[in-house]
Amino acid sequence: MIAAVVARDASDAAHARALATLRALLPHVGVHAPGVYLCDLAGTERVLGAPSRVARRIIERLARVRAPASVAVAATPFAARVAAERTGDGEVRLVADAREHLAPLPLEVLPLDPALVDELGLLGLRSVGDFAALPRGSVFERFGRGAARAHALARAEDEERVRADAPPRRIRARRVWEDPLASREQLVFALRTAIDEVAAALAADGLAALRLGVRLEREGAEPLRLERAILPPAREPAALLRSLRWALEERAHLGRVVGCAVEALEAEPARGRQLGLFAADGARWEEAVASARYLRERLGPGRVLRARVTDAGARLPERAAEWKEVIS
Repeated sequence: MIAAVVARDASDAAHARALATLRALLPHVGVHAPGVYLCDLAGTERVLGAPSRVARRIIERLARVRAPASVAVAATPFAARVAAERTGDGEVRLVADAREHLAPLPLEVLPLDPALVDELGLLGLRSVGDFAALPRGSVFERFGRGAARAHALARAEDEERVRADAPPRRIRARRVWEDPLASREQLVFALRTAIDEVAAALAADGLAALRLGVRLEREGAEPLRLERAILPPAREPAALLRSLRWALEERAHLGRVVGCAVEALEAEPARGRQLGLFAADGARWEEAVASARYLRERLGPGRVLRARVTDAGARLPERAAEWKEVIS
């Protein structure tokens, strides 16, 4: 679930107070715009309570720092933000069905070009629900990619994620080599020192990287820019280097690399974060195994299991299954 917080006072001072308060309360806070915050509540229920309770605590904490706001909780960031914008100061709204909540609203709430809104109006489509009822493929073919994304928002099918803030300072490391590096193995080995520097800076600030970027300067070619989501968010050099190595393996030709710049593009506090098993841009088997090993070390033997169906023809396959430890 996502909690959207909309503060009516978007001044610099109020924004700083509200953001500091939310960061102290929740592990994953993103800034959509000044005075508008998106908070991912995944994994917080056991510690902080139900989403409704968390929302009320947000209201109380912000009131103490003179930053009154409204809060809405929904399954998607867009639905939560729209609901929060239509909720009074000091109030909480819980959206049980995001698509149903959005349906009666005017098309103007969607990120659509005004000319397209007029065109849809001529077709008799005036509400978000009218637009959401159109077939997905037809919207893309007739109106393009931007309208297709708005259509996904209208149907509460968007895969938008809460993006955490960039690190409070620029965490970046650069390296230049006299001799060009022509192989991936050489490049991965040479990147280690830059990764170590980034990891040390993250550790000093108590952060874990969520997304890493690298810019490769190439001899006789344009610079190559790559980004990679980190799974799980980490500051250990081995985990950061592993993610970059997989990003490099996805490129058929890297060219002759003469320099690099590695930067932590997103980060979050290392404590109280939710451990995931799958990255936003696609996880690999080795990375999932690494996460399972990490969980086993933290939770102990017999805690990280996977199911294997022993009789696929059983009336209830879940009863004809055995559990095996992922990492022995």
